[in-house]
Amino acid sequence: MKRILTAVVALPILLFAIWSRNPYYFNIIAVVALILALGEFYNLSARTGAAPYRLPGYAAALGVPACFIVGHPGWIGAVLAAATCIAFAWSLFSEQEMNTVLASVSTTVFGVAYAPLLGAFLIGIRMLPDTAEHTHLASKLLTLFFAFVMMADTGAYYVGRGFGRRKLAPKISPGKTVEGLIGGLLVAAATGPICKLTFFNDLPLLDSIILGALIGAIGPVGDLAESQLKRGSNVKDSSKILPGHGGMLDRLDSAFFCAPLIYLYARWLFIF
Repeated sequence: MKRILTAVVALPILLFAIWSRNPYYFNIIAVVALILALGEFYNLSARTGAAPYRLPGYAAALGVPACFIVGHPGWIGAVLAAATCIAFAWSLFSEQEMNTVLASVSTTVFGVAYAPLLGAFLIGIRMLPDTAEHTHLASKLLTLFFAFVMMADTGAYYVGRGFGRRKLAPKISPGKTVEGLIGGLLVAAATGPICKLTFFNDLPLLDSIILGALIGAIGPVGDLAESQLKRGSNVKDSSKILPGHGGMLDRLDSAFFCAPLIYLYARWLFIF
């Protein structure tokens, strides 16, 4: 019940932010979610013995989406380079043992690349301009994206529950099955034409099917990757911030891995 209530509250807010004429509603929500996700990652890292430098990490986590917002995603490399140098400089004045510095610097920078960077591609989509041929382009793309991710997850759950026999990654997530993966992929692929017919007529039909299938295949990799981090940290959920869903990482793990795909597709088809 908590899971359903959380979705009932969160989904209208998300759709409003996506379809609002002001992109900054979505951007603010996204940045807050990315900062929370990074904090959860740092907490998981701390449970394995690392001591990530949070202040430089959070500063870089703000800098990455800012690059998309101001229209200069090419600056992200400079942000990550600065984060690396600052993390090393920070370690010079820390009181931790030197045999933990490698893990601390690595988790500081990798945490930024994992959550804020991958997630910031969604902000990049929200900032895409409309063209003469394509109106409400960013809103359509983000709605399509979240429809793919959610339907893939739903399809995988119900197909796996009803027909799952072969374990997909038993050491990491015993409940996931090969049949569930295939089911999620097929449901996501079928979601593409439905989205095309209902609100995204300018999306090529074949592209909608291929995109859905790719997200249905890539999303579970992100899910398993985050599950692996949690198992290594000996926790069930990354946090309890979302009742019934766990933490931001738990909710966004699939989306993180798929966000660069939809962004690059949008740039290739509609912008370049």
